[in-house]
Amino acid sequence: MRALLFTLLLPVIAVVSLIRPFYGLFLYIAFNIIRPEMLFWGALTANIVFKVTSLSSIAGYLWQKTTSIRPYHCREFWLLLWISIATAVSILLSDFSLHPRAWYYAMEIFKIWVICWLILGLVSTPQQMQRMQYWILYTVALLSVWGIEQHFRGNVNLQGLGGDAFPDSNGVAALVVLFFPIALNNLITARNIKMGLVWLVVTVPAGLLIVFTESRGGFVGMVAGMLVLMLFTRKKKALVCLIVAVIIGGTPYLASEYKQRLSTIEADSEERDLSAGSRLVLWQAGVLIFKDNPLFGVGLLNFPRAKLPYKKFLEGKFDSGLLDYSFRGYKVGHSTYFGQMLPEGGLFLSIPCFLLFIFFLMQYVKMRKGAVFISQEKQPLGDLLTGVTAGIIAHCVSLAFINGFIGMFLPMQLTFGGQIIRIMQAESEDKT
Repeated sequence: MRALLFTLLLPVIAVVSLIRPFYGLFLYIAFNIIRPEMLFWGALTANIVFKVTSLSSIAGYLWQKTTSIRPYHCREFWLLLWISIATAVSILLSDFSLHPRAWYYAMEIFKIWVICWLILGLVSTPQQMQRMQYWILYTVALLSVWGIEQHFRGNVNLQGLGGDAFPDSNGVAALVVLFFPIALNNLITARNIKMGLVWLVVTVPAGLLIVFTESRGGFVGMVAGMLVLMLFTRKKKALVCLIVAVIIGGTPYLASEYKQRLSTIEADSEERDLSAGSRLVLWQAGVLIFKDNPLFGVGLLNFPRAKLPYKKFLEGKFDSGLLDYSFRGYKVGHSTYFGQMLPEGGLFLSIPCFLLFIFFLMQYVKMRKGAVFISQEKQPLGDLLTGVTAGIIAHCVSLAFINGFIGMFLPMQLTFGGQIIRIMQAESEDKT
């Protein structure tokens, strides 16, 4: 019955996406947050919704095409295209046999470029930007509530909540960390009690979800996001008071197991557990792989095989048991930077990835000092941009501890962030 109802909805989704491609874009993003396979007990029955929403939205956009911002004038358009091409090149030039899923994930990277192209074309006004980001936050809140319910029903650290896209707890935490600072900044800058309550309902479940995953990378990312907010939000005192209240009121209720996991972040080598310790080993292996393959890497998904010859170079630096555990054949790099981008894609892939982040951050810092931001800082777009920036930095910190290169949400938010800046600049020019 559930599959039948979903199938009957598909034509409606297709028509809505074709007539209003903005809604189709949101539905595509929403279904990537609350994965359809999670609605069908892990089955891929409903994954056709991605093809329906994306193709209908593309057709609708090409048919209407009324935006004032041309995607090919934006740096994100070209950098993400470069990343897509570089991913394919890393596969083609690899000395290793083709991984069975390599071209599938290369196509996923290409899809990210397509979605960001749609973002640049369909989200071009302040109202559209706020609506899209707020709807995404509501979807994250729904995922968080669902995760909290699963936590108390036995899925303690929320394994599998993210479906195939981010199946482990670290991936779930990294996703929510990307959006948590936006919700938090919206909460402390709310313009009335009603909106304050709305953002409280979004922020609290998101924060709890990060804690319930027991992810160290997620926790460090969340802390990084709050520190960035303390630097840039216009409500610094309110944020500090809120953080102090949460620390005093919430710390006694943290599970002892979670406190123990957090303590391993800076523990001595003798006390560090295998999961945390193996990351240090694998990151060094990733650096060695990159040194030997600096231009194009060893190819997408080839880190587990490429790392094996480097075990001998690390002998004596780590405990033999930890080395044996780290160099098991299935062990991935557990870092987007040292386990994927640099060793698997080399400089040709890593350069556009880093430039995408660096250019956005430089533009944000530059804009904060200019008249455009000062005149709009207390407007919704100014607060939204601050939250998006904090979320991006928080997510990048979390990515240091997980394999998240193939995820769509960081490129998506970087595209949204760049688009917010362009919209604010256009609004300022119109007023003058």
